[in-house]
Amino acid sequence: MTDLSEFVTLANDGSLVTDTRRIAKHFKKAHKNVLRAFDQLDCSAEFSRLNFEPRDFIDERGKPQRTIQMTKDGFMYMVLGFHGAKAGHIKEIFIGAFNRMAAQLAALGNGLWQQRLALECRDASSSALAKWGASKMAKRRHEKPLIENERLLLEAEMQPTLFSINPPK
Repeated sequence: MTDLSEFVTLANDGSLVTDTRRIAKHFKKAHKNVLRAFDQLDCSAEFSRLNFEPRDFIDERGKPQRTIQMTKDGFMYMVLGFHGAKAGHIKEIFIGAFNRMAAQLAALGNGLWQQRLALECRDASSSALAKWGASKMAKRRHEKPLIENERLLLEAEMQPTLFSINPPK
């Protein structure tokens, strides 16, 4: 594994996460086996609540399937039971990926978040005013694509990137 951008992502709430599907892929395990390892974890309810979140995804057959999204701490707790040189190597890479992405988030500062908040306020105001008549609705029709474009640009700028790395020898 040399590209970590598929392993660590930014969740909607701004936290850094991975999930059981990514773990299965990068540890070359069947997803059902990773889920079984998760089901056998013996952590406290509080730790589980803070670090693991059940999610659904649609598989290639169109059926809903279970996955578990997890924080860095949840990942470490889970994969500490995985053994072998490959598992150790991936654990090291994963820790580094989380740390680099966290540093990028800290470097962004609040500026982009403030811009995003202001954008959401403008969007909400525009949407509310559109209900007050035809001229306001026409203005909203003009503003909405501009706001959506600005939102996409901000989201792209806010998403930290992980660069490809060379694995340690």
